[in-house]
Amino acid sequence: MEQEKQGFANAELLARLDFLNLELGLERCMDDEDFYLDILASFVEENQLDALKSLYLENNWAKYRIKAHTLKSSAAYIGAEELSAWAKQIELAAKEGDEEFIHRNHYHFIAYYESVLRQIDSAMSLRNRGGGNQIERLKILVVDSDLSCQGSIKQAFRDQFQVDAVETSEQMFAHLHGGALPDMILMDISDASQDNHEALRELKRSEAFMDIPVAIMVDEHTHESMLQGISEGAAEYLIKPLRMEIVMMRINRMLQLSRLQTNLQHEVYMRTKADKEKNQRIANLLDQVVDALGRTIDAKDKYTKGHSERVAKYAVMIAKKLGCDEEQITAIKYAALLHDIGKIGIPDEIINKPESLTDKEYAIVKAHPVLGAEILQGITAVPGVYEAARWHHERYDGLGYPDGKQGMDIPDLVRIISVADAYDSMTSIRAYRERMTQAMVRAEIEKGMGTQFDPIFANIMIDIIDEDKDFELREK
Repeated sequence: MEQEKQGFANAELLARLDFLNLELGLERCMDDEDFYLDILASFVEENQLDALKSLYLENNWAKYRIKAHTLKSSAAYIGAEELSAWAKQIELAAKEGDEEFIHRNHYHFIAYYESVLRQIDSAMSLRNRGGGNQIERLKILVVDSDLSCQGSIKQAFRDQFQVDAVETSEQMFAHLHGGALPDMILMDISDASQDNHEALRELKRSEAFMDIPVAIMVDEHTHESMLQGISEGAAEYLIKPLRMEIVMMRINRMLQLSRLQTNLQHEVYMRTKADKEKNQRIANLLDQVVDALGRTIDAKDKYTKGHSERVAKYAVMIAKKLGCDEEQITAIKYAALLHDIGKIGIPDEIINKPESLTDKEYAIVKAHPVLGAEILQGITAVPGVYEAARWHHERYDGLGYPDGKQGMDIPDLVRIISVADAYDSMTSIRAYRERMTQAMVRAEIEKGMGTQFDPIFANIMIDIIDEDKDFELREK
């Protein structure tokens, strides 16, 4: 009977490990489920995370390669095939001294490795109920007077996150001032008896708490409250009644973005402190993290793959023809890569909708510049990214959004990116239309000079179009 119970427990646990190649892993353990689970437990307990992070900071590529090789083998053994492939690429780059590849991919590699560890560790908690997790769980603070909603969230996420809950904003601030800082906050703003809008504004004004990402929970028909919450600094919104699979997806996306931001600031600080003269290494680090964020943005929309990278390419071409110096060109490149970061907070079903958007859906999409600016407001190491995220939909004639800025009130960097952004949109395939011809694109840019676009930058884009005889500058 006891053996039968253990079999059921193993089946439940293995069902939660379906992201691994279980057939391969079990085959290597002679189909002994208990032995395979012991190996998984050892994989988590003896993980290489801290070592890989430290060796990366030290630029110790010989030992970094050894750790990547060890991970490649152990990941393959348990059936974590994608992680093993990642480790193999990193190992090869370290072997060949390809530091550029390592700098561009280290954080994506580490983030994926950490994600695999967390998923395994969460599943393994079923095997040893009551035992502590080997990987520290991320903390979520729920602010909601609805106790049943609190309970549902705690129940759904008990294995993956540490969930604390309070009923009022006053209790939330007491919790925060007590030193228990969460990795993110889920805040209900639909209860009219609670002024959580003011609490959200106060959070975002506080130097101590402003960087904690906040997802607001709203009722289905409180559209204005949702838009207000985003404008006040919320990074995401969730519709009640909550669908936990959607909540989990959006929470994971917010936490991933937050950790990338934290890594960017922390690593820039650490490298500057260690050696202020290593400017090239810092530049490589910024390149890697900004590129990672850009790929995260583009992955959100299946119709605009590579959009951020192409906008950056075209914006840099304009900047070079203007005679901008290297520092200005780098700032334009970074800002262009991150200009659409606010789309991270727009629901997938709206971003990827093949039909025309409703007025309500379009209003949600139009909130992405404000959301992007809120996400990037703490990134002081990369100049111009806040402005590009917030104002890339402004127009030269003042008829754009969200702030109606016009002419020279819009920074040069943003006016350049706006031209490049429009060009890429017109030369790419969209769900609602085919790619425009080069002649049509040229005519549209010319028509928008002085209204939608800065006439100087638009005229440079036209020169670039005229030089592109084979129409190579387009989505491939």
